[in-house]
Amino acid sequence: MSLDLHPVRPAVAVPVSAPDVPAAIAATVRAREAGAEVVEWRLDALGSDGSEGSGGRLATADLLAAVAQLPALRAEGGLPVLATYRSLLEGGPGGLDDDGYHDLLAALVAVGADAIDVELTRGEEVVTGPVRLARDAGVAVVGSSHDFGGTPDDLDVRFAELARRGSDVLKVATTPDSDADVLRLLTSAVRARTALNRVVLPVAMGRLGVLSRVGGALWRAPLTFARLGEGSAPGQLDVRAAAQVLDLLGEAAR
Repeated sequence: MSLDLHPVRPAVAVPVSAPDVPAAIAATVRAREAGAEVVEWRLDALGSDGSEGSGGRLATADLLAAVAQLPALRAEGGLPVLATYRSLLEGGPGGLDDDGYHDLLAALVAVGADAIDVELTRGEEVVTGPVRLARDAGVAVVGSSHDFGGTPDDLDVRFAELARRGSDVLKVATTPDSDADVLRLLTSAVRARTALNRVVLPVAMGRLGVLSRVGGALWRAPLTFARLGEGSAPGQLDVRAAAQVLDLLGEAAR
């Protein structure tokens, strides 16, 4: 298994937010049975009590113990794993400090994650080492930037900075207030794909951004995030519906 960065049509990735590893494995199996092709393991959810935003509390040592079981999740779940720890500054509950975040990324590479999410808000000195390890190990790096408050004016800068830091996939997620915001994000993404020669993953969250979640074949996105249950971000389609639409649009975009 591996994460295909150049698929015929975007793969359907389902985020798995679970309080412990056995629950994450069970959720991954359900996601695969529902049609998911990639699982995003949300490590920031470990230790949660089921209430919204209650994750992100595990100490580094406990997180690393969970990470050591990633091969079991990968084998039993039967899907490539994109490992993500979404921090407070990127809209998640994760409270790890920079040292803990660095160690977490390095551990994920060591145990064989197919891809790791690396946040733009973390200092370059924090992520440079893990990104280098990932490149040497053949682990894909999804550089990510999130704005839950709007669509920023520095989209081109964000894409370029993610590329400069060595990301294989440039993910920029925004919250549009209008159709024009969605088009601005997609235009910036296509411009970045051409100018930077990188794979792009633009995500416009919420109802207005549905095009960004299903039209990825047009700008050659490697995946789209879909939900099985509640989902992890506004606007995610059900996994089955997302797969059907992607199949149709993927054929048209060939």
